[in-house]
Amino acid sequence: MLIFIPGYKEDNIIVDTAKRALQQEYPSDKYKVVVLADSFSPETLTALSQVNVHVLEVSFENSTKAKSINRGLEFYAESDQDIVVILDSDNVMSPNFLKQVNKAYNSGFKAIQGHRTSKNQDTTFALLDSINEEIGNSFFRKGHRVLGMSSGLIGSAMAFDFSFLKEIMNGIGDVAGEDKLMELKILEQKAPIEFLPNAYVLDEKVSNANTFSKQRTRWVGVQIYFFKHYFLKGFAALFKSGKVDYCDKAFQMSLIPKVLLVGLLSMLSALALLGLLSESWLVLTGVYFTALLLAVPKRFYNLSMIRAIANLPKAIFYMILSILRIRKHTASKFEVTEKNVKI
Repeated sequence: MLIFIPGYKEDNIIVDTAKRALQQEYPSDKYKVVVLADSFSPETLTALSQVNVHVLEVSFENSTKAKSINRGLEFYAESDQDIVVILDSDNVMSPNFLKQVNKAYNSGFKAIQGHRTSKNQDTTFALLDSINEEIGNSFFRKGHRVLGMSSGLIGSAMAFDFSFLKEIMNGIGDVAGEDKLMELKILEQKAPIEFLPNAYVLDEKVSNANTFSKQRTRWVGVQIYFFKHYFLKGFAALFKSGKVDYCDKAFQMSLIPKVLLVGLLSMLSALALLGLLSESWLVLTGVYFTALLLAVPKRFYNLSMIRAIANLPKAIFYMILSILRIRKHTASKFEVTEKNVKI
């Protein structure tokens, strides 16, 4: 296995991440930790050289995660690696993560999504972000697999067959939200994506309102781009060639973000209570809120969760703010170089 950790100016955390990536219950001669170092300081590169990891320095005029991954795949093209694991620069794998990936790979899966979960819950926004990710795990990953459909990808804690990843990454370079394009290309081939609910990878969550807003601005921009370019293609693929997973993913691009939908349904329910709208809105809101609560793991049910819910109006405000930041010129940042990308 190759464990790729792409990072751009992540000097403050990358050394610790690299060290912890070596702490696996897996034969040490069967995996390599590779830091794809884009614009790291000389001091950081020196520190990494003193750790038992491989460092591949990369540099681009316009840096993207996809470009770093492709450079890594190119560098190791002649090696005998079977699997590539992709982590973010703040991710920490559970000790048995590679063992579970290996088991899924030997079961025939070429694309595997691990269970990314929160590393920190020390602030209200970090806790809300943690809960949001677990709801996504329940709906779009574990829930989809229970129904016999493919898991969604989330950008890190992912593993792929080496040759399959090279094929999927071909033509993906200048793109934000590369995991969405990777997922679409995989599903277009009707290749299943496995989800490993017990293969945990800890991920740093946003800790304040400003970071939350900036992150959501980027996410909403990516969603708008993919909705515009793939929503109709998804439904066409369903009727032409029965690509259910592909259509489902395209449909997800049209979904209102969960935080925003909570605020919208709450407002509509209030109007229904005043007799200004049909009572069916109350029923719909109740069903949706129940579904969200059922999707949250039991460990989150405590006083901190109640305090986090009380701060939902603040999160909704910043979600609206992030949408207002999307401009026509902003959307152009998410344009994909698709000359060699056929979906």
